[in-house]
Amino acid sequence: MNTEIDRKIAVIFVADVVGYSEHMKKDENATISNYNACEKILDKLLKKYKGSVFNTAGDSVLAEFPSAVNAVECGVEFQNEIRKRNESKKTNVKLSFRLGINMGDVVNKEGNLIGDGVNIAARLEALAQPDGISISKSVYDFVVPKTKMTFNDLGVQKVKQNEFHAFDILLDPSHKRTLKTSTKQNRLGLLVSGSLAFFLIILVGILFLNNSEIPEKSNSIVISSKPNILIMPIKVTGLNDDQKTFNDGLTKTLISNISKNKAVRVLPSTISDSFNRGEILEKNLITEFGVNLILNTAVVASGNVARVNIEITSLDKNQVILSSNKNINFNDMFKAQDDLAFEVLDEIQFNILNQGAQVKKWFVGSRSTEQVRLALNWRNAFRRFTVDGYIESKTILAEMIEKAKEQGNYKQENFYVLNAWQTWMGILFQMSPDVESDVKKVFFYVNEAVKYNPAPNTYIARAFIGMTLLNTGCEAAIKDVRLANSDLTTVDTLGIGSSIYGMCGNRQKAIELANNALKLVPVDTNWTQTTGVAARLFDNGQIDEIYGLLGKNVEAVDLPPNLLALLAYMEYKKGNNKNSKEYFSRAKRAGYMKPSFERFLYNREELSNVLSFLESQE
Repeated sequence: MNTEIDRKIAVIFVADVVGYSEHMKKDENATISNYNACEKILDKLLKKYKGSVFNTAGDSVLAEFPSAVNAVECGVEFQNEIRKRNESKKTNVKLSFRLGINMGDVVNKEGNLIGDGVNIAARLEALAQPDGISISKSVYDFVVPKTKMTFNDLGVQKVKQNEFHAFDILLDPSHKRTLKTSTKQNRLGLLVSGSLAFFLIILVGILFLNNSEIPEKSNSIVISSKPNILIMPIKVTGLNDDQKTFNDGLTKTLISNISKNKAVRVLPSTISDSFNRGEILEKNLITEFGVNLILNTAVVASGNVARVNIEITSLDKNQVILSSNKNINFNDMFKAQDDLAFEVLDEIQFNILNQGAQVKKWFVGSRSTEQVRLALNWRNAFRRFTVDGYIESKTILAEMIEKAKEQGNYKQENFYVLNAWQTWMGILFQMSPDVESDVKKVFFYVNEAVKYNPAPNTYIARAFIGMTLLNTGCEAAIKDVRLANSDLTTVDTLGIGSSIYGMCGNRQKAIELANNALKLVPVDTNWTQTTGVAARLFDNGQIDEIYGLLGKNVEAVDLPPNLLALLAYMEYKKGNNKNSKEYFSRAKRAGYMKPSFERFLYNREELSNVLSFLESQE
């Protein structure tokens, strides 16, 4: 008998669906159908990256790759494809996956791979966050010099009998976390099935948190411009028997809708359920779970009409920052659910996140939740002010136009101002295939936008684009700034107006407007207004005020590249070379580009000094 053991080093890729059994309980046929669709995505990517499945166990898959880089790139692309699929309203069952990737010694037994190399990949999958990827240090060491991905060091972890050094791939900076080291087994690891329920990428896992358990608290609160929202169960009273279907799945529907907004983080319902049962104290929500806002919604029905009471509490400020009443009609139960979600989304997006009151005007009389979501996601992507942000916002804008045409409410004039900004950014980042032609397009778009809709957002667009691209001049631009702020002062008219005054040399007025814009936002999405104040303070030589402005937020995981680059220079001037290098490294990972930074500061002498320093660090 041949007893020789066939060993080799292999890259093992494991994936599992989050909460698969719960999906099956709700709708078995739909879950299987959606699982099969996800499996096709995986199969396509496995062929692309030369991966091969060697085992499956129910709803899990195990694959082997010839390269650590291939495995990681396959995992990242898979999670991105699944995210896009889940964002589509055509997807009726939205499956999420956890991925684990390890490189180690395995044994080939009759075509199947076994051993610690496989076991650790399975433990990494269990350790991963939903929609996330965890990798071992053996994989990290190979891929970190060959990719531009961002990683989060989790330290040495022990799950069951396996101990390993783990890293998260940060597909979203807000997912950064800190875990206890191997002194205590990770609770997710304890939930892993003892058989082959650890496998790979394509489908469905079985585990996650039992609703009766208290969710595991975070050991380190992530600082981010994205607020953590805790959505409490919706309280509904006064329903008659015919109306009770309205309440079915209402809270989860609301969580799902709000989660699609990329400017927020929504905590799982397990936390709100535990808080509602008194298992978590309010004082611990910030320190242990990073909660910033609590959303309470109550619906009181009377006949065919219901009053919706919306209340949002800021735990940071320890006060109610929004209290609103809306009416919905019960003639159509499904429409009533949609109307409720729409009203709550309106309050969060426009009055809490302050994501642009002008968005409401883009779809006057024909808005839908989907249209508004796309418009806000376009805004968030655009305001990152990076090449990646430009590419994403361009894709979203194309989808917005396509959706409007599908729904029969497309009006070219509604998109003039968006097209003006989008084309302007393409020229700025040297992504335009024909600059001369695109400059003419921008001139047309911005002037037609003002002609069709003379409003704050169009005046301010003409002012800024005119100053930075069309050689308008200070007199005309400042006139537009004043027009923009004459009737309705908004965050954009103040923030962009600050930039106009900065470019025209009125630094005190620029600081004043920037500060007013920051005061106006309950949540500074993407640190946009904070960055504006910092830039105007730097122009005026008020460096100490910048540190005071930022405080602990200098450690935020999603600081924009221009602000990080500025911090690198400020630390360099203070003699803190280690901090300086770290900030500039973060700036590059965040998408730093010289053309963008050149338009960030308006004190030309200081800008020259900063650029010389940054170029020396490249």
